[in-house]
Amino acid sequence: MTAAPKSAYQNLQDRFAKIIDINNAAAILNKDAETVMPKNSAEDRTRQIMALADISHSLIKDPQGEKWLDAAEKDKQTLSPADQRNLTLMRRAWVSEAGLSDELATEIARISNEGQKLHTELRKTGDWSKMKDWYKHSFDTLRAVGEIRREKLGAASVYEALLNSFSPDIADATVAREFAQLEKALPGLIREAVDLQKKGPQPLPLKGPFPQEQQAELSRRLTEAMGFDFTRGKMFAIDAHPSTGGSASDVRFTTDTSDESSFLSAVYSTVHEAGHALYEQGTPLARRYQLVGASMGMAVHESQSGIMERNAAHEPEFFQYLEKLAREIFNRPNDPALSAANLQLLANQVNPSFIRIEADELTYPAHILLRYKLEKGLVEGTLAVENLPQAWNDGIKNLLGITPPDNSKGCMQDVHWPTGAIGYFPAYALGNMIAA
Repeated sequence: MTAAPKSAYQNLQDRFAKIIDINNAAAILNKDAETVMPKNSAEDRTRQIMALADISHSLIKDPQGEKWLDAAEKDKQTLSPADQRNLTLMRRAWVSEAGLSDELATEIARISNEGQKLHTELRKTGDWSKMKDWYKHSFDTLRAVGEIRREKLGAASVYEALLNSFSPDIADATVAREFAQLEKALPGLIREAVDLQKKGPQPLPLKGPFPQEQQAELSRRLTEAMGFDFTRGKMFAIDAHPSTGGSASDVRFTTDTSDESSFLSAVYSTVHEAGHALYEQGTPLARRYQLVGASMGMAVHESQSGIMERNAAHEPEFFQYLEKLAREIFNRPNDPALSAANLQLLANQVNPSFIRIEADELTYPAHILLRYKLEKGLVEGTLAVENLPQAWNDGIKNLLGITPPDNSKGCMQDVHWPTGAIGYFPAYALGNMIAA
């Protein structure tokens, strides 16, 4: 008996399931490169990831896909609401990718992979002379991508097209308006909080060392308590920028335990990344091979990590649990600095600082405002890459009154720009707004 021919929509489902499988494989290879890949395997890994990107791009831009999209859209009313949304997302994905050349698509993959490696190698040296040309290449390449997507998607600007790659359907004008209000209010709020803080009880400082192995165990126990399914994912404690990747059934995330003077940085990077990982594990498995089953963009993704980091992990009950774990794991049953009350005071200190991922809740938005302005200027051509370190230092001085001692605490601290994730930063602030 001959099977009935598949509808255009069913053919699209099959095509995108294959694309998602390929992209998931590339994501795992990318995460593996960051965590456990042998040192001298980088060249082969880059070739593998670029090859997968080329196959994925070829599948999505195949002219047959457009024919199926046109046919499926004519019969859209026969589909369920979820399938209608899936079809809309397929069309958007096709429009976003079809205009890119094969060379440009594979170069995006190369920048992501090699930029991660370069950032891990150089982020703590702050050697701008070795990173400057890579930043320029990353911005030049993504600007070309943004120009194509602006035309295809009808974005208001090249920067908005890049922004929408991470935060779909959000206008840059909206971001600019909200951020302008934030920038106006922040300095006064920070000064007021610092003044009030001086009048209150002062926390006892944590006295290290807190060995990395024990911080890794603390991170693992926290992740387990949050409900992360270790049969469908893995945590890596490494000296690198914390991040999450993989797929719903194989989520990989990293946390940084390299600072042995305190364990709070590791705690909050773990809780943040575990929040991302839990969101991925919580996406519907029945739809995991369709776009409608994926996350709703990085602003929503950051809201889920923000709920864990900024909300749940700042409640009194969290610090009670953290005290219990810290005393046990670090074998400090009588250390007064590990009391729940003291840990809560430490975690809630308002203190302008250089590193974004270590910033307190009130000064954190200033870090995003700075990056938003700078990356927008770099994309639009009003700021040259050569002038980025000075522009960064001037900007953070104006916002927080501090000047980084070197580029490792300035424009080279984040992994986003060297990996081509340009337009991502607003998602952090938007996510925190959603989480609030």
